[in-house]
Amino acid sequence: MNILITGATTSKAYQLERFLNRPDEIILADSAELPAFLLKSKRFLKIPDENASSFVHELLALCLDHEVEEVYPLRPQEIAGLASARLLFEEYGIKVMTPADYSLEKE
Repeated sequence: MNILITGATTSKAYQLERFLNRPDEIILADSAELPAFLLKSKRFLKIPDENASSFVHELLALCLDHEVEEVYPLRPQEIAGLASARLLFEEYGIKVMTPADYSLEKE
């Protein structure tokens, strides 16, 4: 089982990685530019921009390709998009760790 944590360029991603304490199963991902040497590692992925209309479907495809079973989105737009797509991910056995009723208007 692999775990995907977004926001790989943020300190929150690394705090969550340490908290989960499963280093061999964690993949860090970000839509921001990552150095080429990180992308050569199996631990880092470039994901689509969270504002892209295809964000949810492209992220789902990446999760399936990398056998991800849990997704921890850290950026507000990612959380909002994935909260509304939780059912889609669950159909493929992937848990999206967001509140079910998350909305950007609440912030």
